[in-house]
Amino acid sequence: MGFFSYLPVPETSPFYLRQFGLPHLAAIAALLVLAGLVVAYRKRLAAWPGEGRLRLVATVVALVFEISLHAIFWIESGWAAFVSNTIPFDLCAISLWLSVALNATSRRWLFDVLYFWGWGALASFLFADTHGSSWNTWRYYQYFAVHGYILLTMTWFAAVKGYRPDLRSMARASAVLLPLSIGIRLFDLAFQGPPWNFNFSFLVKPPDVGTPLDFLGSGWSYYLAFAGLAAVVFVLVALPWSFSARFWRWRRDPAGDTSLVPAPAPRD
Repeated sequence: MGFFSYLPVPETSPFYLRQFGLPHLAAIAALLVLAGLVVAYRKRLAAWPGEGRLRLVATVVALVFEISLHAIFWIESGWAAFVSNTIPFDLCAISLWLSVALNATSRRWLFDVLYFWGWGALASFLFADTHGSSWNTWRYYQYFAVHGYILLTMTWFAAVKGYRPDLRSMARASAVLLPLSIGIRLFDLAFQGPPWNFNFSFLVKPPDVGTPLDFLGSGWSYYLAFAGLAAVVFVLVALPWSFSARFWRWRRDPAGDTSLVPAPAPRD
């Protein structure tokens, strides 16, 4: 198995990526450092003329990693694996393209949706499903770079651009996600036989790695419990913004400036 291989790594391999092992923790630490720097230097970044170019570079890097994923699947595993991994029905794949569109257009409604959907990328960071690929493979860097791009886009537009989610944002994201998730689950169920066995967005069953989804049962009861869990997460991540104007207010500086960051973009 070479550096660019996307084949699953057996658990017996010394390079198997174990949950919260050193390579996994290193990826989490890198994300936290980058997000912390964005927040710490938000005002300088907001005033920096190269702010847009930096986001463009990050977007190009993320797209290179994403395109490489599909190219290697085609070369290594054939057309069936290529097709099954190119269909953008995984929540993280949807969030990736939302992030690309947000960086390209800065449209507020895209942030509204991405803010709530993008938390799935955080779950993917914490419960990494790289099929065992660790630091000695391209897949490891591709996986964490793409998911990190989603989370850093959320952080950037909240901290640097001043976008703020609210209850209307939550309603908008939920109104789109609920029917979409039902449609994706029905699509998954329609292709449960070989060679597909689709499980986009894990709406049929939990991923192979251990996650809280393992306790949600099976069948449609699993889906309903999953939807309920998502609703709880949506409410929890919306409450700080919606009910406490001071929750994310930055500390008063010595000059008495209590401004947050640039004024939030007007709604579309």
